[in-house]
Amino acid sequence: MWQSGPRRLWDETEAAHRRWRERGRPGYERFGLTVTPRGQRAWLDDPADSWPV
Repeated sequence: MWQSGPRRLWDETEAAHRRWRERGRPGYERFGLTVTPRGQRAWLDDPADSWPV
């Protein structure tokens, strides 16, 4: 795999897949997205446990 540009998209994809598997392969209905003027954050089950998107 060769990556170029300001973001390492393949690394981000692998990390997201790893997190999804570690959390028991949850379905889409358990995910949420919070959007504010300060940015966007994704979460699983609880908005308090979020990560930047």
